[in-house]
Amino acid sequence: MTVIKPELFNSRSFIYRTHQQAEFAEVAGAAQVLSYAQQGDPATGLIDLSVRPRIGLRGPNAGEALLAAGLLHPQQPNTLTVSDEGVMVLRLGRTEYWVLALPGASADLDLDALQQQLSGPGIYPVYCHDSYTWLALAGEHLADIMAKVCAVDLREESFTPGDLVMTSLARVGGIICHHQMAGKTVYSIFSDSASAGYLWDALLDAMAEFEGAPAGQNMLLNSQ
Repeated sequence: MTVIKPELFNSRSFIYRTHQQAEFAEVAGAAQVLSYAQQGDPATGLIDLSVRPRIGLRGPNAGEALLAAGLLHPQQPNTLTVSDEGVMVLRLGRTEYWVLALPGASADLDLDALQQQLSGPGIYPVYCHDSYTWLALAGEHLADIMAKVCAVDLREESFTPGDLVMTSLARVGGIICHHQMAGKTVYSIFSDSASAGYLWDALLDAMAEFEGAPAGQNMLLNSQ
C-alpha cells in the first residue's frame, strides 16, 4: 500500500477533513485512514470506516440470494454474521440486508461482482453506502461510553456479539452492531451522512473520560 497525501482522501468519508494527523494509504481503490499520529493504539479507538465497500438489498428473495451466493445468512432480524473472509452481513428487519467488507477482508472480495449476483426478481438495491457514515468504536469501556449518548442497554449481557439495534444516539438515528475483530470488542455505528461530523465529535467527547482517541483501521487488524 502506498501512503498518499491527506488532501487526496476520499471525501465519501464525510468527515475526511478532520483526519489531519493520520497516515493514509490506498486500499481497494480508495484512500483510507491506517493510523493516527499517537504512539500505538489507544485503549479505546474511534475509527472512520465510511469508505469501506458495502452494498444493500431487500425484497422477498433477498435472503435466498445471499444463501445462493454462499454468504452467511443471519437467521433472525436485527442480527448479523461475520465470515472468516471478513464479510459482515446485517439483517435489518425481515427482508433487508447489508453486505460489508471489514478491514482485512480477502483481497479478492469483489462487491461489485457480488451485487450483480445478488439481483433478480424480488430483489431491490439499497443504497447504504453514500447515505450512511460508518464509524467503529473498538477496545475497552464501550458500553460505558455508549451509555452517555444512548438510552439502550448495551452491556455485554444484554447486547451480545451478533446483535444489532436501531436506535437514537446523541439524538441522531442510527444502527449499532456488536461484533469482534482482532480480539477486540467492536461497535460498528451507522448513521445519516449529514450527521457524520456531529456524531464523530459527540463520540469523542463521550470517550474522553476513558482516554479514548481517534484511531485508524490498523487497530482492527492488530491483536493486542
